[in-house]
Amino acid sequence: MDFDNPVPGKCTLEDLGRAGLKMYQLKEGFRFGTDSALLAWFSSCFVRKGDISSPCRVLELGSGCGACSLLVLGRKENTTVDMVEIMKQPYEVLCENIRLNNLTSRANAYNCDLRDLCGEVKSRQYDLVMFNPPFFLRERGTGASEDLSIERLNGRFEENGSLQDFVDCAAARVIPSSGYVVMIMKGNRLKECIDSFSRAGITPERLLTVHPFFDKKASMILLAGKRGSRSTELRILPPLILNGRTGGKVIPSKEADHIYNDPHDECFI
Repeated sequence: MDFDNPVPGKCTLEDLGRAGLKMYQLKEGFRFGTDSALLAWFSSCFVRKGDISSPCRVLELGSGCGACSLLVLGRKENTTVDMVEIMKQPYEVLCENIRLNNLTSRANAYNCDLRDLCGEVKSRQYDLVMFNPPFFLRERGTGASEDLSIERLNGRFEENGSLQDFVDCAAARVIPSSGYVVMIMKGNRLKECIDSFSRAGITPERLLTVHPFFDKKASMILLAGKRGSRSTELRILPPLILNGRTGGKVIPSKEADHIYNDPHDECFI
């Protein structure tokens, strides 16, 4: 893929709105949205305090073109991130995004399957493992999915790993007892997420439900846990309402505006 053109034919260039970060993403690929931004914010809340001389080591599974990891790097200067992406084209764009933002000293990209990690990632343990797995089971897809590009198909449906595959991989790479596994998923799959955590030996410790409006059911959930934790407490955080209505217009909530625009000051540890 030729990146000599500032906006390559297959990509668009986006401003991430934090720390001056920009990124290319594939026009026909899986394009980042609210779920990526929320996962980056929530994951950053589990980064331990410290300076850049003692960075928190983060792993993202299924990174796509890198929006979530880039936002974590922008939110927390004391982080380094390894990113795993199975698809060749998103991986190539991901590598370019690392160079574009001058993050080669803090970020690494790996083109491999999370079910068969490369040796470099397999040899490390991480303070934080985060992932935004496909929201839909493949067998529940409709014929409309056949019209999607291979990148979008793999981003939406469990073509290259089930929810359990993501959780098992995270459990194997996170530091026991002290490290966190953090994920985002559709709200109606919460029970599956907790069951998958349990099978992998991860204890859920924080749960946040995300609602499009105050009177709507949760569209997404953010879940964090530890492997080997002795805690029996699952703290259910106040719900995150993304939007409100004023004079018939939809406007971002104060909480959503804070997440997108303000410096990072939350800590859920």
